Amino acid sequence: MSIQTIAHVEFHCADADKTAAGLRADHGFTVDAPVTAPDGTRTVGLRQGTIRLRLSSAPDPEHPVAEYVARHGDGVAVLALGCADPAAALEQAERHGARVLDRAGALIEGFGDTALRLVPLPDAEPTPEPRLLDDLDHVAICLPAGTLADAVRFCETALGFRTIFEEYIEVGEQAMDSKVVQSASGDVTFTLIEPDTDRRPGQIDEFLAAHGGAGVQHLAFGTRDIARAVRTAREHGVEFLSTPDAYFDALTGRFGETAVPVATLRELHVLVDQDHGGQLFQIFARSAHPRRTFFLELIERQGAGTFGTANIKALYEAVERHGPTADGPTTGDRPTAADRPADDRRTAADRPAPAHPKEARPMAAAPEFRLTDAELALLPTPEEVAHYREHGWYLSRRLLSDEELDTLQAATELYYAGHRDRELPVRPPRLASWRPEDGPVQRHNDYVHYESDAIGAILRKPLIGAVAALLAGTEEIRIFQSTLIYKPPVPEEPSNRVPWHFDKHYWQTCTSDEMLTAFIPFHDCREANGTITMVDGSHRWRELPSGEDSTRHFADRDRSELDGILAANAAHNGQRVQKVPMPIPRGHMSFHHCRTYHGSGPNLASHPRRAVSLHLQDGANEYRRHDRPDGEPVVYNHDVLVRRTEDGRPDYADPRFCPAIWRGRP
Repeated sequence: MSIQTIAHVEFHCADADKTAAGLRADHGFTVDAPVTAPDGTRTVGLRQGTIRLRLSSAPDPEHPVAEYVARHGDGVAVLALGCADPAAALEQAERHGARVLDRAGALIEGFGDTALRLVPLPDAEPTPEPRLLDDLDHVAICLPAGTLADAVRFCETALGFRTIFEEYIEVGEQAMDSKVVQSASGDVTFTLIEPDTDRRPGQIDEFLAAHGGAGVQHLAFGTRDIARAVRTAREHGVEFLSTPDAYFDALTGRFGETAVPVATLRELHVLVDQDHGGQLFQIFARSAHPRRTFFLELIERQGAGTFGTANIKALYEAVERHGPTADGPTTGDRPTAADRPADDRRTAADRPAPAHPKEARPMAAAPEFRLTDAELALLPTPEEVAHYREHGWYLSRRLLSDEELDTLQAATELYYAGHRDRELPVRPPRLASWRPEDGPVQRHNDYVHYESDAIGAILRKPLIGAVAALLAGTEEIRIFQSTLIYKPPVPEEPSNRVPWHFDKHYWQTCTSDEMLTAFIPFHDCREANGTITMVDGSHRWRELPSGEDSTRHFADRDRSELDGILAANAAHNGQRVQKVPMPIPRGHMSFHHCRTYHGSGPNLASHPRRAVSLHLQDGANEYRRHDRPDGEPVVYNHDVLVRRTEDGRPDYADPRFCPAIWRGRP
């Protein structure tokens, strides 16, 4: 899927100029010159960092903008999603059930009256320094009870997102379910929330009633200096939710030293949380909306990639303390916390236990894919999955036994000696197929999972598929390709150096951006062996247009040319190239995202480096035609081997060449 970023957010307002002036004063936005359309609609653009907002108001009460405001008040009417290929994104979304509202405008139904617009990627032109805010970290969306699962399914199938987090939140007698979905790029994140109707009605119910159905509850703006951003906003009258002193009294015991001093956090009522990557700081503005629905969040990440698990509960407790409608009539018949009689209010000691991840509700795996208890313990944790999605790589626990590795080694020797359990029915045009007469170069042999039963049986191990499924956020993993690799102990051999590239370049006929690769060495693999090296976070970069280059294999390219492309791509994204070598102990394996730049150096050891590169596809991946600049279609090796779908396309789910190695949820 080609969705990579939120290009802009379209607000519908009663008064676009007034709202724009407030955002400029409170949060430092730059305001573009207003534009008035012939029908009187007024649109004002705002920008800061990579955030782009478009505020519109209409004098005609029958205009769609005015009708939206009448139903919901000021709010987010459209989220514009930047796509590498908007037409393909629209086609895939519609094919997976999305309802098209305006084909010419590439507008599809989203969440209630908040629509989604599929647009080209915006120019990378962040506003200049100094600035208070940098990016749109995530969007929180409230959903009616019973619709969360459908919304998640829509995001996963129609938009190509994956679920990265699940939380069940209890505050007093109310509770809510929350799931976080994210684009493959990592730059579009939706937090989806529905109330638990088995508990007392709460603030999500109040939002849905006051807003008039599903909608965006808050936008979270990322900042590099949350203290400065909060102080500036407060100076202009913005009110933020407060937090009891007891919260800050406990911080040192919870986290030790915090990157922002505890005294500053206490002064500003900023929350802090921590994960394996670092810390994050966040604060929620009190809603200034007439209906007490929409509000803003400010968030600063210092390495953390998750979403403030402990602070989600803190937010809702803060809203309960203040009451979303405490300075106005309550919404519906239920009193807010501030309105309840003193004897009806619960103390902290009376409340249920703190928020915790919800018990897993997995879809049972098919019998042939089930894992043992010992194997379940080897799966990546939610924190490790979040790390993969932020950084683009993951080093597994030990997934293969010594016996399995010895089998791979023996089967490899037989394979190089010419043994095949079956031959490919035809020879594809770009087949990697080393033969002894090719000499002491780096060996690559494709389709080893098809040609060797012994190798294929190990590569189809369900545990490998289950790890990949968790990382990719999918319920089905199929083999896409397997390549047997032998790097000889000849340091000066040019083929021993694998230049910088990412796999999706060569998979342009695939619809999915969820694909990933497992690199499986047969022995301890260190830098001296020329182990695989990742470019940290590069899977989240916006790709430079590359035309014909996108289909030329790295073996046909000059290494310095590819080094230059990597440097240019990093500069295009305002990033530096951070290389992370992957020392891999025997039996372990690395996984990397299909858009993660990677390469490897020469083998300086005295023995060959043996491995399999196992390319994996999620269950949603399909063939799509991709043309070169000259109009000729790109042909992947599968296209001459696999069976055809009913409409005549190559079937990338053909079980002979693309067998499933996992179905279900681990």
